[in-house]
Amino acid sequence: MSPSQERTLELCQQVETMLREVQRLAGSGPDGITLCETELGQAAALLEDLHKSTAPAALQRNTAVRELLREIQRLNALLKMQFEHGANYCMGLLQMRLGTGYSEQGLPVLVSSEARTIFQG
Repeated sequence: MSPSQERTLELCQQVETMLREVQRLAGSGPDGITLCETELGQAAALLEDLHKSTAPAALQRNTAVRELLREIQRLNALLKMQFEHGANYCMGLLQMRLGTGYSEQGLPVLVSSEARTIFQG
């Protein structure tokens, strides 16, 4: 394996490790979410560097890298579902607390004046 292939493999392993850490931290409360944001930013930067520095054909030729990239995609899909679920849960809590029902389009309608007074003070 050439040095560039080894470096590519190393970067992919690093991103996979970061995504697994994000998955672990995501359920640990607000502080964990803040750490997730940092980890995801770093993982995105590594993937961007990998994208810029490596030809797609080179990635496809290396079986180990190809497998890691598939795992990264799988972890990404799981994290996306996890964060969407969390966001929907929070919106549901807000709807229960501040809502007046649903619009004709099926979107929650929040009481704007009550919301302002609760968050302002």
